[in-house]
Amino acid sequence: MITSSGPGDLFTVRNVGNLVPPPGTEGTDDSVAAAIEYAVDVLKVQSITVCGHSGCGAMQALLTAPQDGAQTPLWRWLRHGTPSLERMRSRRHSWARISGRMPADAIEQLCLTNVVQQLEHLRTHEAVRRRLAEGTLELHGMYFHVGEAQAYLLKDGVRADGTGEVFDRVGPSGTEGGTENETASGTEGEAAGALQESRA
Repeated sequence: MITSSGPGDLFTVRNVGNLVPPPGTEGTDDSVAAAIEYAVDVLKVQSITVCGHSGCGAMQALLTAPQDGAQTPLWRWLRHGTPSLERMRSRRHSWARISGRMPADAIEQLCLTNVVQQLEHLRTHEAVRRRLAEGTLELHGMYFHVGEAQAYLLKDGVRADGTGEVFDRVGPSGTEGGTENETASGTEGEAAGALQESRA
């Protein structure tokens, strides 16, 4: 519904927090990296969209939990979201925001920042880096506000310099539609969806 796509149009990978562990991260589950490689090298997707959504429970947990918490499977996974938390608190990056307003609260701020940060992680995967260099792959960021039933797209795509982290509202005639050979990355399986993509 979010992307106006049909069955088989999107290759979708969902996980808690919509996290993309960088390659070589110690103790990383290879399922996300495998999905990225399969989408990019085998399915030959033309774009990847990393999606986030309002009220994300994983982002709430990152904000409130002690960093030295119990080493459960959940917390071992959520540590891949720590760079997003660090980015939000850093003065070296502009704040990710929705066009025309600042984030409503720290949770929304982190949800938006996480989309930007995970796109950076995505860029470090060899298959993605190669296709980007060839000019045959595009990366997109999307944020879905559940209460508004409104999608927002990261303006001007993803910039390597970390500037311009602004999400624009998708209107009735916006670029929501998906095409075949795409991968959507959802957050916690809730507001998953995406445009054209090949992200895990």
